Amino acid sequence: MSLGNDKTRIKPVSEKVEEPDHALKSYLDTLLLEIETIPRESVAVKEPPPVADIKVEETQISEQKLEQSTQTQQQQDSALPEWVENEFQVLLFKVNGITMGIPLNAMKGILNYSGEASQLPGQPAWSLGVIVNRDEKVVVIDSARLLMPERLTSDTQIKPQQLLLIGEGDRALAVDTICNTMSVVKEDVRWRNGIHNKPWYAGIIIEELSVLLDIDGVLQLLAA
Repeated sequence: MSLGNDKTRIKPVSEKVEEPDHALKSYLDTLLLEIETIPRESVAVKEPPPVADIKVEETQISEQKLEQSTQTQQQQDSALPEWVENEFQVLLFKVNGITMGIPLNAMKGILNYSGEASQLPGQPAWSLGVIVNRDEKVVVIDSARLLMPERLTSDTQIKPQQLLLIGEGDRALAVDTICNTMSVVKEDVRWRNGIHNKPWYAGIIIEELSVLLDIDGVLQLLAA
């Protein structure tokens, strides 16, 4: 299913994103903690400087902190994709109870999923099998197992209902349900800072407390 100009393909759903439960809040808090953690260097104890030099040193320290902060922001901005400089659309959906978002420009379409897929030998644990869409084979990805295996249990696993086509349309993220679409600007997202141990994690959409996916990172994870 193409996203092109057919506006009936993706419609905002009236369902409002629910308030995060304790498990979700803990998960988001963990992600935030990971991007905020900065190693601290040990500082040797020195004798206090002469009183006359204190103001000069304070000014120098303030300038250094400002310069470091500016450099950090520039590095973070340079690591972001170009399309975040303008307002962009995000599709919100749920995976195993966690609300996530995917930029619409990273999708090739949406399919309903009956749960049926052809099983192939030697496939990774995250593969649910292969389906055929428009005469092309599509690998169905168990999103919960790929993105958050540490949260996956037999009690919490939910049967996916939709597939989000990504890449060249030959990969599909299986999701529990689609919530709605929203407009996002760069400042609406708490972006990850530097190298992260979850390459699929782009940041958190602050207003919705939802995880924004980095589809390039997802594809890299699939290729690993």
